[in-house]
Amino acid sequence: MSSIPDYFPDQFSTNWQDKLQQMDSRLQMAVERSDFNGERKKFNLISAFEAQEISSRLDETPVNEMAGVEYWLYQRPCHIPTWFDKYDQHFLGQVVLPTSDTVRGHAYELNRKIDDVIIDAFFGTRYIGAAGTTTDSFPSAQDVAVDYVETGSAANSGLTIAKLRKAARLLNEEEVPQTDRFIAVTASELDNLLRTTEVTSGDYNSVRALVNGQIDTFMGFKFIHCERLPINSGTDVTSVPVWHKSGIKLALGERGTSMNVVPQRNDALLIRSHLMRGAVRTENEKVVRIYCDRSPA
Repeated sequence: MSSIPDYFPDQFSTNWQDKLQQMDSRLQMAVERSDFNGERKKFNLISAFEAQEISSRLDETPVNEMAGVEYWLYQRPCHIPTWFDKYDQHFLGQVVLPTSDTVRGHAYELNRKIDDVIIDAFFGTRYIGAAGTTTDSFPSAQDVAVDYVETGSAANSGLTIAKLRKAARLLNEEEVPQTDRFIAVTASELDNLLRTTEVTSGDYNSVRALVNGQIDTFMGFKFIHCERLPINSGTDVTSVPVWHKSGIKLALGERGTSMNVVPQRNDALLIRSHLMRGAVRTENEKVVRIYCDRSPA
């Protein structure tokens, strides 16, 4: 094959393409919306009532006041500012100034921020009480240990059928509704689940269909792929959330993008996108945390 002559010109793309990234909000559809104006909003829960036996005729009616608890949802703003110098378009030559690409990229990031605030609410500290000053940490009773097994010696593992059964049992024991149950997993946990059932489990075909995207529900949980789950860098353990839709409230406020020429920056172009968002765990019993080792021995 003959060589390419030196005078043949190089060609360069004049457009921009997005790098691989999560573009949508994966978790927003799996929680309850509760939008509001202001910094915070209080919600009230009525505790369960208990009937008392009547032991005698015309007995005195006992005092039994209603009991309840309060929790608070806070929302905070976030933004993405991107600057372009007045002369960037000139020095880019034939390459298009990526203004529309920037706006699109901002939208992707704000969608990811929605998922992040939901993930923070799964296991983060929430504020309860009449004044909203009492802290409430995620209880260890709602955890499925990283080394949990149903029989035999405990050993670290990824996501297993046994761990899913334990999570379902924790929800069932608290009378959490059977419908609208979700679980968020990374690709690692899906792979773990497939490997743990490949040889002996009758669930293998269902798990394989789940991994291949042919179904999205298994053992009563709707699976959502999310690579933004918290991973402990020291132990390489993922915190996998299992929850009922009503277990998380999400507030979304003003969202928008503006383009402005800023005289104080020599007429530079500022593209700024912003979003108001917040989320809170409504009841601890509606959320379960499964610890999954990404590299078990």
